[in-house]
Amino acid sequence: MTLEELQRIARSVNERRGWDFSRVRSDRDPVPWDYTDVVRRYLEPSARVLDIGTAGGEIFLSLAPCFGIGIGIDNDPAMIQAACENTPSSLTHKVSFQRMHAEVLRFPNSCFDVVLNRHSPVFAGEIVRVLRPEGVFITQQVGSRNTQNICSVFGCGPGGGYEPDPSQDIERLVEAFVKAGCRVVARASYDVRYWFRDVESFIFWLKAIPLPEDFDIERHWQEVDKIITEYSTSKGIETNENRELLIIWKR
Repeated sequence: MTLEELQRIARSVNERRGWDFSRVRSDRDPVPWDYTDVVRRYLEPSARVLDIGTAGGEIFLSLAPCFGIGIGIDNDPAMIQAACENTPSSLTHKVSFQRMHAEVLRFPNSCFDVVLNRHSPVFAGEIVRVLRPEGVFITQQVGSRNTQNICSVFGCGPGGGYEPDPSQDIERLVEAFVKAGCRVVARASYDVRYWFRDVESFIFWLKAIPLPEDFDIERHWQEVDKIITEYSTSKGIETNENRELLIIWKR
């Protein structure tokens, strides 16, 4: 595709609000778990729950009927604003959102029954501190092989950055939690085929992630064209989805 064609598509694609990717039209092969289904198994009507990296609260709010009180945190003020705007009046008595760094949680020790984290950096020490004894931490992380063919064209990692963060390697996270006296309840991963059904969905995703972190259609249009040309199939633009699941129990 030409630069002019890609510019036109990029202009037509609305900006992401919160962490809402519902405008992405996609397909993927079957996966062994769904994050929200896993989390629901560990929630109780009386549970006090913390969601780290809550973004626009889209997933956390969908889980609200399953727990007692919930707090979602994110360091991005735009995300917190979106989360508050997304909160229906029927949930304002049980779900709230605060801007906060995950590295320093401004909560007392042992005050949450469940801590959640989806696609956000994990800081084991603070998570263990705020979990009550026998509390549970559940995280789903984007795997290191996610969208591997796309990342190889841009020369970046699956999160869009050019330098990986070794502290977020799943093996190191497991070691950190075990060292803190916790037990690994479950650990799993999957890597399946994934398709963007149309170019508009692909461009929206590139802008929204952003992938790479400095994505600009004028700068990267040749890479975008290369991906569309080389990986388009009858089902759409093919890549892969790699996810890691980790469930920790505090002794």
